Amino acid sequence: MVLENFCKGIYPSCPTITNRENFIDGLFKAAGGTAYISVSYKRQLYSGDKVFVEAQKADLRGHDNQKALEDFFYENIADGKVMDVLLAFSVPEKSEPNKKVLSTALALQMKALIDCGDDEEADDLILAAYQEAKAASPDNETTVSVFKPLYPGDDVYVGTNPTYKIQSHQTVSHTWSIMNAGKVMWVNRKLVYRRGPKDRPEAAPSEIPIPTVKPQESVKITTTFDGRGFDGVFHCFWEMQDSDGENCFPKRDSLFSVTIDAKFKRT
Repeated sequence: MVLENFCKGIYPSCPTITNRENFIDGLFKAAGGTAYISVSYKRQLYSGDKVFVEAQKADLRGHDNQKALEDFFYENIADGKVMDVLLAFSVPEKSEPNKKVLSTALALQMKALIDCGDDEEADDLILAAYQEAKAASPDNETTVSVFKPLYPGDDVYVGTNPTYKIQSHQTVSHTWSIMNAGKVMWVNRKLVYRRGPKDRPEAAPSEIPIPTVKPQESVKITTTFDGRGFDGVFHCFWEMQDSDGENCFPKRDSLFSVTIDAKFKRT
């Protein structure tokens, strides 16, 4: 993580901050900075044309600034833009995004950028910090109990569930981009089509091996649906199974679902 990417992931979701240099100014003030930085230099820090160097970091160190940074993010990120910030940093979230938890994660990331020594690039902490802080939040207890994975610490991010509108005799290819968002390495897993008796579309392949995927890595998997001449709207459910054929994410039926809207004639 570098300062440029950090700022660009947050500032567009802060409508009350009128320009980029004001964002840098507010960020540095929340971190405890007092040194003068010109408007031009602030713009270049945001754009990445200037590097976040030791001279600036030194002024921001040694401050008890966690709370001030959290307040800066919480007060300036719009309530309706919390998910945009999460997506900017590739943080998966299927339930209601938690602005307070996100503010905590962003504050920790900013502190890591300040403390990372002569190297400009700091470890990317936002995903892990968000998940850990949310898991510790009382608001998350119900969600955890309902969607408990088969393996503790396991998690996945898939994104939205697509709908394909096709003529009933057509085929359509679909590719999942699946992220291992947990702490468990995926080994000997597969994606399986749970085709019910009323599911007319066929999928080839209908059982797809998943290569070994480490935490925070992603994999793309493709199949082809065949409408087989049937009209209707079909919700094709899939599940990720382990080597024993058990569902790795029980009670999350729509996680990998694909909808086929098939008609014989389409305008």
